[in-house]
Amino acid sequence: MMEKKRAETGKNILKNVLYGFSTWILPIGLGFFATPILVKSLGDEDYGIYALVLGFIAYSFNFSIGRAITKYISEYRSTGENEKIRDVISATFFLNLTIGLAGVLVIFLSARWFVVDVFRIEEVSRQKSIYSFYLASLIIFLTMLSQVFNAVLQGIHRFDVYSKIFNFNTLALMIGNIWLALRGHGLLSLLVWNLSVSLLTCLFYFFGARRLLPEFGLRFSFPREALKKVLKFSSGVIGYQILANFLLLFERGWITRKLGSGVLTHYVVPMMLSLYIHGFISSLMIVIFPLASELNENRERLLSLYLKATKIVCLIVAFLGMTLIVQSRVFLTLWMGTDFAERSSEILIFHTVTFSLLAVLTVSWQMTEGLGFPEYNFKIFSVCLFLTVVFTLVLTAPYGGIGVAAARLIGFATIFFSIFYVEKWFFGKIQYRAWGRIIFILGVATGFAALIEIVIIRLGEGWPVFFGSVLAGGIVYILTAFLLGFVSKEELALAKHIFKRQT
Repeated sequence: MMEKKRAETGKNILKNVLYGFSTWILPIGLGFFATPILVKSLGDEDYGIYALVLGFIAYSFNFSIGRAITKYISEYRSTGENEKIRDVISATFFLNLTIGLAGVLVIFLSARWFVVDVFRIEEVSRQKSIYSFYLASLIIFLTMLSQVFNAVLQGIHRFDVYSKIFNFNTLALMIGNIWLALRGHGLLSLLVWNLSVSLLTCLFYFFGARRLLPEFGLRFSFPREALKKVLKFSSGVIGYQILANFLLLFERGWITRKLGSGVLTHYVVPMMLSLYIHGFISSLMIVIFPLASELNENRERLLSLYLKATKIVCLIVAFLGMTLIVQSRVFLTLWMGTDFAERSSEILIFHTVTFSLLAVLTVSWQMTEGLGFPEYNFKIFSVCLFLTVVFTLVLTAPYGGIGVAAARLIGFATIFFSIFYVEKWFFGKIQYRAWGRIIFILGVATGFAALIEIVIIRLGEGWPVFFGSVLAGGIVYILTAFLLGFVSKEELALAKHIFKRQT
């Protein structure tokens, strides 16, 4: 009986690991396939506008207020105060609805000003750009409503349902975009498809939350205390989201205005690749936020969770980052062509370093919010914003897109060191020994893996050689880290648990 149970557990773990991996690799695979098609179909200028509008959708009024639901559901369920859950959900929904409607109105009224005066888009593309912002406002509104419902799923640890709906959204968007591009449809058709998928995703999250949380409910009569609690927690989140929104819009608007939308295409495509590293880590470490809320009174267990999660993140990020840096020109040449690689490979290197550091910072960031201090993240991001904007203004003229990427790296590299302040704050001391071991072992493993990849990639050209070099480098990397004793049995168990919580 015991052997049968163990076998079943092993099958479940394997299934969860494969499913968790698929939620990352499938969207990436489709993204690699879709991007060249979209760039070729739309052209550099229209794809630059498309990237600008997508950035606006992702960041303009997207304040992540729903995170308050995740925190307080986890907290109330652990303390048995389930009767307060509905009030928090209702208060958060009311805030998102109000801000979302205000956002739609603001974007509709200011779309022409953005297109003509802020981004200075060429006259031939202005009208469709204005319509694009109209569509963007509706997508933003649905995204904000979705935040409320997917935050419920995260708060009750139903990452299986959350991941499946998230996967649907990603895959539906990419497949639809590919089909529309191949059929010769333009910018506005792609955004209409985005709007349709956003509506379906919002409905799926809503029905999932209503079905899985008995206390789920929406009402406009809720205690003021619930609204105050949500606002108090969300103030820091809203603060750094506004700063992040400003940074992205400033950066893309600045490039479009000073260098042209064609240069923006060569900037955002390599950024998209680097963002996959951060996105993958964020999708795994999303469980840290509710767990930190539950372990608020047990700092010993929280420290153990933090150290193990940090090691897992560093193990993944070091190899992915090294591979993108070493193979930047080779990969972009195979993927987008020689001319594109010539203009974007150095930008890809800067972005890879930036988002690798940000990925490692994710554990500290999620823990800080889970413990109820999002205002700290707001403060450190303020420093990042200031440095990035200043260096963007200084470096754009002499270095173009590379200068903008370098400015972003300077800003995020600075706030990376806030990790050590957080360790001192919550655990009484900086974890020097743990970081020393991470840097030494992964430095050796990364060095050997990079050497193997460089040697193999010089033996020939084409995708088979590229994939062969990455596979060989990965094997050497894992074996070296394993032989040096980087990952313990307990940490392997945590990695399996994190993948399992995703499903």
